[in-house]
Amino acid sequence: MAKKTKQVGLAHVRAVTLDGIAEVEKARDITDPDANLERNGIKAGQWPGFPHGNMPPDCPITVLGMKGDTVYVISATGYLFNVAKWDHPTLVKLFTPYTNFLKWAWPAFTKAKGEPGEEGYIPPKVDRVARDKAVEAIITEAGRRGTFDPNENVRGRGGWTAGENYIWHSGKRIYFVEHVAKKGDKPATSELKAMQPGELNGCFYAQDTDTMAPWRAPIAQRDSVGHDILAHFMSWNWERPYLDPILMLGWVGAAFLGGALAHRPITFVTGGPGTGKSALQRYVRALFGSVMFATSNTTAAGIYQTIGHDSRPIAVDEFERKAQSAKETAIIEIARQAYSGDKGYRGGADGSSSEFQLNSAFFFSAILAPHLEQQDKTRMAAMQLNPLKEHGTTPVVQDYWGRMLLRQVMDGWQHFSAPDGIHERWRKRLSDPLLKFDSRAIDTYGTLLACADLLVGESGMIDAGMMADLKTPGKLDEQHLLDTLEAATSAERNDQVPKWLDVIERILGAKIEAFKAGERQTVGGVLEALEDTQRTDFKIEEARPRLALLGLGVRDMPANDPTNPCKGYALCIPHSDDGLNKLFADSEFSRGGWTQALRLGPSHIIPRDLSKTAKTVKINRAAKTCTLVDLAGYDAWVGR
Repeated sequence: MAKKTKQVGLAHVRAVTLDGIAEVEKARDITDPDANLERNGIKAGQWPGFPHGNMPPDCPITVLGMKGDTVYVISATGYLFNVAKWDHPTLVKLFTPYTNFLKWAWPAFTKAKGEPGEEGYIPPKVDRVARDKAVEAIITEAGRRGTFDPNENVRGRGGWTAGENYIWHSGKRIYFVEHVAKKGDKPATSELKAMQPGELNGCFYAQDTDTMAPWRAPIAQRDSVGHDILAHFMSWNWERPYLDPILMLGWVGAAFLGGALAHRPITFVTGGPGTGKSALQRYVRALFGSVMFATSNTTAAGIYQTIGHDSRPIAVDEFERKAQSAKETAIIEIARQAYSGDKGYRGGADGSSSEFQLNSAFFFSAILAPHLEQQDKTRMAAMQLNPLKEHGTTPVVQDYWGRMLLRQVMDGWQHFSAPDGIHERWRKRLSDPLLKFDSRAIDTYGTLLACADLLVGESGMIDAGMMADLKTPGKLDEQHLLDTLEAATSAERNDQVPKWLDVIERILGAKIEAFKAGERQTVGGVLEALEDTQRTDFKIEEARPRLALLGLGVRDMPANDPTNPCKGYALCIPHSDDGLNKLFADSEFSRGGWTQALRLGPSHIIPRDLSKTAKTVKINRAAKTCTLVDLAGYDAWVGR
């Protein structure tokens, strides 16, 4: 049974009260004196450096720099502006609500009426802004600041790191925690701090629509709402009930961490009608509220244009497999880029290019997943839902649970990210040879399990069905954990076919345009017949013309062919051939890509450093440069 949160009573009231106090403190008294009045003893237009030697003192805007024709400015309200066209409305947008400051800094005066000292004399007054002087000053300041690349220097809403600290950008505030050491009878705790969006550790955090503020009071792991959420996840009928709810909880934690993580795992939940996929999506969306970008019909451009510089999580429901759908492929590609924060580039209709960088965790759900390449599968945890045993009501998410999880993530970041912290311990666990995980699988599953550990601890995982260590209460049984993970992920790992092996298997399965006994043969069938020592009716003289129909060759056994460097027969795959171009036309191995993939294979299957004689084979009377596949080595590898 999962634990229930203890954050109730006085502690809950205190956190809500702190919320109210914070809102009062956040309210600002916006003062913007008349432009004709002195500011700190300085008259309008008389500050040192006027009009463009430098920016005026206490200027409410921040000029970041420029790139090409565009000047980047943080406005007085904290928003990032990309300005290429300058006019009066643009200046007002930059300085609002301090429009009087704009006039005071670069004033344009009315004409005086009369002469000084005479009756009825009216001195000049500031009544508007000298637009050209203001624009000159801002552009000159941008030149002094130098080149500014918004894709390198600007961060939006979501989780990030500043130095070694985790910060949360809600849109209106940047939040962080300060840890307070134990003092006397007072236990160690943490205090939530906030600052206005702006420059921090060389990055600029632009103000935006507010999303979620962290819970004001610290959340101990034993009091975490993660226990309740994990129990709710367990109410769905998962294919792996002992693991999938934990991975799902881990994804929730990873989604809050966002840009603070080196890798943001993708989760893909599949299941037929009546399995509760959409209910699961609604549940997760309720945890994040406005933090999450959630959709069931979008495009890759729609995602990266909406997310911008944010690291907010992204949920896509009904992401179904469709015949030859480029839209789904493009979305999978940007999810793959977001996994490690790689940059993406898109060309524009006007010949210009745009650059984007995503740092978001993706959550997909569908009845049937779209076609996924090998590089996509290794970046995601695939989970399957079975039909619900009982159709009850969807578990209810309290509106403050997301804020509590966020505060818990903030408090636990140092323990999570330390060199010997939670994340690194899980990486070491998953590096055990028993699992045969590659580095990317370790990154994916290690991050998900570590985030679940951060929220509910190993004791919470034990409550969810994992085996406890009988000698150490509250700790997982290490050997049983490895055995469980090995069994649970074996199907996924078996599906992860190396590129070189994929090429060989496609060739072996290819049908030859020749008939024997009324049936089309495959390349693999021809080679099996050739290797069958019990057959006397099929020799290499019969095999060669059949394989040549697909553009392939074969070298005889080394005893009969001294130029064969392999242990057995050698399948000869030319570097270029029309027949192979047709075979690989709709794949990533097209136009000779099969040769590059084969070079990734082990040397006892794909021999290296061959002489010209060894790799030159006559196919259809033409001498072709080929990559050789040692069939004996291949058979041994497949049957290992």
